[in-house]
Amino acid sequence: MAPESQRVNFTSAVRTHVAKSAHYICSNPECLRLTGFSTGDGRPRSIAEAAHILPASPSGPRRDDVVKLPDGSKLKRGDAGNAVWLCKHCHTRVDTDPEMHPPATLLDWKRTHEERIRGLVGLDLEQSLLRLGEERRGRDLARQLLAWLDGHRFMYFEDSREFPGDVFLAVQALRSKLWELNAQVTDEGSDLGQALSEVGAAVDRFLDALNSIRIDQIRVKSGDPEFEIFSRSLGTLREQILLAVAPLADSEQFSFKHIRPCLRGNPAAMSGPGGTK
Repeated sequence: MAPESQRVNFTSAVRTHVAKSAHYICSNPECLRLTGFSTGDGRPRSIAEAAHILPASPSGPRRDDVVKLPDGSKLKRGDAGNAVWLCKHCHTRVDTDPEMHPPATLLDWKRTHEERIRGLVGLDLEQSLLRLGEERRGRDLARQLLAWLDGHRFMYFEDSREFPGDVFLAVQALRSKLWELNAQVTDEGSDLGQALSEVGAAVDRFLDALNSIRIDQIRVKSGDPEFEIFSRSLGTLREQILLAVAPLADSEQFSFKHIRPCLRGNPAAMSGPGGTK
C-alpha cells in the first residue's frame, strides 16, 4: 500500500464545492439518492463523499489511467475536476469494480449530473423529485428495451433458418412492448423517447412491406420472390432498430449477448447463434 504521505486528499473547500454542485444528490444516474441531512442539533451531515476519479494514491483504482482535459492539461488528483459526488454505496461500488467504472464513465456522470441539477433550478420540491424519478425510471425502461431485443432471435437469427410466421408474431410482440414502454415515458424528446418512436416507425415500415404477402405461405427458400422480400425487409428492420437504440446502448453501457452488431459500422452484420424467441 502506498504511504499516507503519497495520498492526495481533497480539501474541505473542494469537497464542499463538489457537494453543492451535485446538490447533495448522488451523481450515479442509476441512484440519484438524496444524501444531505441535519442532525438533531442542527449540524449538516451527508451519507455521500467526494469520490476520486483518478485515485488519491498511486495504488488506488484507475491508477494507470491518464485523463487529458480539453485544454491539453492532465487531470490532477486533488482538483475539484477529479471529484464526483457519490453516496457511500456507489463510491464503494465504483472503486471495487474499476473496470466497469473507468474515468470516462465517472466524468460523464459528473458532467451529466451537474447539467441535470441546473435543469432543476426554479422548480419546487415536488417537480424536482418527479424529474429525478422520471430520469431514473427512464434508464430502467431503456435497459428493458435493450434486453428485450437481445432476447428475441428475430433480431439475430440467420434469416435463411427463420420462420416468417414466427418473426411476424415476434414483431407484433415488439409493437406491444413499445406501447407498454411509451405509456411510461413522459419526455418524448429524450434518447429513450426518440428510440421508441424510431423503432415503432421501423416496425410499421416492416409490416407495410409485407402487407401484400401471406406470411404463413412464404416458402423459406432462397430465390423465392416472397421470401426475398421478407428477407430484405427483416434485414432492414434489424438495421433500423439497432441504429435507433445505439445511443441507449452507449449511454447504458449495455452489452448485447446474442446480437452482434457493429453499432458504429455496419449494423446489419449481426448473424448469431440460435436462440429462443
